[in-house]
Amino acid sequence: MADHDFHTGDMLRCVSRYHAEQLNIVGQQGIVMGTKPNHIRLWFESQKRSFWINADILRRVEDPELSPLLKHIRTISYELDAEEWELEETDEFYKLLCYVNEVPFETLQEVRSYLDFEYHSFVLGPEGMGRMIAQLEWTK
Repeated sequence: MADHDFHTGDMLRCVSRYHAEQLNIVGQQGIVMGTKPNHIRLWFESQKRSFWINADILRRVEDPELSPLLKHIRTISYELDAEEWELEETDEFYKLLCYVNEVPFETLQEVRSYLDFEYHSFVLGPEGMGRMIAQLEWTK
């Protein structure tokens, strides 16, 4: 059982000055990409990089200021109840890969509608024995 209540899409900050300095993330917030019982994988937009960090030294950021990219990732992660995600970037598009258990059809429609005019494509398919992968692309 996990020693934390963090979920994919949450915005967190490292409260250990020592660890934050070592990772060059002092004062920065990261978005949860995935979780393990005692560790959280945080992605930092400024570095376009992620780190596994001990959950004990992380705190939730209340009312975070989000860039459009982080807002999309957060909203989509929450809507799909993603277990983890990955991001690919090209010159024209962002591609978000979310690993999910199940997704109601209504949720797919809501996510597509949320992306509005930026929406490019949405593919849902099997990923192994017990989960699915949702692949979304939107224009920058």
